[in-house]
This record gives sequence, structure tokens and C-alpha cells, in this order.
Amino acid sequence: MEDPSAYFLQQYRLESTKKQHHRKFLQFLLLASFIMSIIGWYHFTIPVSSILLFEGIICLSTIFLMVSSKRKAFERQEALFMLLEVDPEILEQSNRMDVAFQAAKTGNIQSIQVSKTQRRNRGSDEKGFTSGIIESQLDKSQTRRDAALSESAYQGLEDDLRPSELLVNEANVQYQKIAQQKWNEAESKDKDLIEAGVERLGDLVKTDWFEKNAKQGAVQELMDSENDDDTY
Repeated sequence: MEDPSAYFLQQYRLESTKKQHHRKFLQFLLLASFIMSIIGWYHFTIPVSSILLFEGIICLSTIFLMVSSKRKAFERQEALFMLLEVDPEILEQSNRMDVAFQAAKTGNIQSIQVSKTQRRNRGSDEKGFTSGIIESQLDKSQTRRDAALSESAYQGLEDDLRPSELLVNEANVQYQKIAQQKWNEAESKDKDLIEAGVERLGDLVKTDWFEKNAKQGAVQELMDSENDDDTY
């Protein structure tokens, strides 16, 4: 991205335009429903209960559209900040869009981004994933650290697999079974294994079969066959 500031300002204007259009649509929807209710009550003598029910449905629909619009806007905002590599401390602020807008407007958006120095020193930086006391591994006074003692800190972090991940895991298990079955069938039909009187390739490796049946130029022949396959 050549100019992050210009890109952010462009997305900021597009987001503001979307909010204005959505607000006008909701205002038009409420006004139209109110006018329809008045017309129905005066000219068609529609019962008041029906009018109230209609207005209640319109209000619930309006609330649902507002919540859905805010959720989508928040998702777009998260994607934009992730693309611009905005500092996580900025993301925790409630007015993060205003902070980012002011930085982009002045052309100083680098002030809210994760610096290159932080990305290079993630292992020792306080904002990195391995924050804590930094000690030399060669320090003789450093006491032994048992990794088993910190296992409780990681309990509960793993969540259940998503449906797509369960499907992939199930496919891997089935593929493993099929691959193992094909391998067993190939070993049972292998002439070299039958001739050597063994059932597994690993057992054949333990014998001196390869030394007795060494073929001159086998490696070059294999390389030539692979080159021929690449031409097709």
C-alpha cells in the first residue's frame, strides 16, 4: 500500500456515506409507515390495534436493521485496522476512528501503526507474545523452570472445532485409512518383498537385499524418468 493515509481517508468517507444513506432510509421507512397508518385510519377505518401492530413491526424491523448495520460497520472497521496494522492500544479506545482520522488527515498515520522495530523484536518487546522478564540463558544464577508448572495457564484456551474444521479432520482420518490400506496392498503384492520372504518394506531394509541387488546408474535413470515426466 503506497499511501495508507489516503486509503484510510477514502474508506472513512465511504463509511460516512453509507451511514448517511442508511440513516435516511430508516427515516423514510418510519415516515412512510406513519403516513400509511394515518391514511388507513382516516380513509379505510382500520382498527387502532392493527395500526399499533403494524407500527410495532416497523419499529422492530428498524431496530434490527440498525443493529445489523452497526455490526457490519464494526466488522469493516476491524478489517481496515488490521490491513493498516494499527497498534492494538489504539483499538482498545472507544474513539479509535477519530484518532485514526486525525492521524491520517495530518499524514502521520505511522504514529498509530505497529512500528517495524516492534515487528522485528516481537520476542523481546513488551507488546509481543512473550512479554515478561528477560534473562540470559547462560546465567548460572537462573533457577530451573519446569514447563509443567505453567500448563494451567493454557487450560481452557482451546475451543471446540468449527464445522468446517470437523469436516477437514474427518476427511483426514478417512484419507489416512485409505492410504494405509493401499500401502498394505502394495506391500503384499511387491515382488521384491515376496522374493526376500518379508512382509514389510522396513524388514527388507534390515536385510542385505539392496546391497545384493544394487543397479548401476539407478539414480541417473530415476532422474531421467522424472525429467521426461516434466515435459508432458
